[in-house]
Amino acid sequence: MVETQQEIEQGVPLPLSEPSSQAVAVLSGLPDGKGIRILDVSAEYVQFWGGERDHWLGAEPKIVHQASANKQLLNQLNSALSCGKLSLGCSMSGLDYADEAPRSNGPRPRIEWRVTVMSMPGYADNVLVLVQCDITKRVEEEAELKRLATTDMLTGLMNRSRFDHLLKHELGRLNRYVRPFSLIMLDIDYFKAINDSQGHDVGDQVLRALATLLEANLRTADYCARWGGEEFMILAPETSLKQAAQLAEKIRQRIGRAAFPGAERVTVSLGVTEAAANDTPKSMMKRVDNALYQAKESGRDRVAC
Repeated sequence: MVETQQEIEQGVPLPLSEPSSQAVAVLSGLPDGKGIRILDVSAEYVQFWGGERDHWLGAEPKIVHQASANKQLLNQLNSALSCGKLSLGCSMSGLDYADEAPRSNGPRPRIEWRVTVMSMPGYADNVLVLVQCDITKRVEEEAELKRLATTDMLTGLMNRSRFDHLLKHELGRLNRYVRPFSLIMLDIDYFKAINDSQGHDVGDQVLRALATLLEANLRTADYCARWGGEEFMILAPETSLKQAAQLAEKIRQRIGRAAFPGAERVTVSLGVTEAAANDTPKSMMKRVDNALYQAKESGRDRVAC
């Protein structure tokens, strides 16, 4: 029976009955240099790939699910062994995606694998030790943490931190490729009055409904974020000032005609600006904020550029 990676390094045998989170296989090149074969496998390796333990002894190992990719990896290993390029401690690693999810609504398993040249008790020559670990849950947890870190919890839109990152990215594209883009900043008119008269629960419902309406009326390439409080920000790639003003006016009209839960007619004021050469995030934000202020000072429920 093979050992786990830690116990391999320590030279301590692993009892057959002891569970492990890793699938392990001991591999070796054939004497004639024409392939890689399995010398021993752990119970987890058998559980992962199916079949019986005896079926795998002497068989060609599976490192990844896709047959062509697996064959290529084995050829690389065999070639390196034949040429004497794999010395003690050398390793190669990668990620593998199962061909399909075990359930139609579940994620495809993601497998992290590593093949390392080791010296093991009981084997005269150095062997290849394949260790495979299912990291699907870890990847899902990391993705969820990233989503939480970049999402506004109330509206589900991206948050200010994520939007700042996108703005810097678009400014970089502008400087490299001279591609236009515009910003639209909108603010709900008299939102404080909604909170004061109807309560914060109604105010939160209005914010969520407005976020849904914005997403429904933006183009696929546009980005929308809750900027803070009752303020929202839209980044419109490949969009001139004139086009962005037209988009802002469409949004203003849609919001003005929409029904919001627990509130009378809701209106918004919008400021629009186009990115210019040598702009910084700070300069763009100041300009779009000034445009929004102009819309507010001009009577609200309007677009200012």
